[in-house]
Amino acid sequence: MKINYNTNGDLVITDAIKAHCEKNFSKLKKFFDNILTVNVTLSATKSKTGPLQRVDARVHLNGNVIKGVYTDDDLYNAIDRVTDILSKQIKKHKEKLRDNNHAVPTFSDTKKITFESSDNFITVESTKRIASITVNPRPMDVEEAILQLEALNK
Repeated sequence: MKINYNTNGDLVITDAIKAHCEKNFSKLKKFFDNILTVNVTLSATKSKTGPLQRVDARVHLNGNVIKGVYTDDDLYNAIDRVTDILSKQIKKHKEKLRDNNHAVPTFSDTKKITFESSDNFITVESTKRIASITVNPRPMDVEEAILQLEALNK
């Protein structure tokens, strides 16, 4: 899982902020293994009540994007809340995938065996069904494409 950081405004990303983000976003792996990238945008704005810290996070999962946004006075608390939001959404996404996979019929080889009693000849005809899968296109090299197909058990 790769984490990309962006900032809006005068916010400076320190090593402590990066460490906190990596610690929290690495917890998302236990909910879904195929997390490709996480794009985190950190921003600070001034308001009448004081400075507000906003965290936008986008998690890319095999062509799907899950987004979480939270605004708080404390940046570390906002990061914690965003990971909670994302973990709930990833759980829902995983349940949806699991429910859809149960509805998909399995494809297998079918064999038709016939016996001709006049010639004592047995014929075996086998047909194979080809199941097509749709992979959302995104630029990747050959090794990454092989890893993606292996992750899909294909």
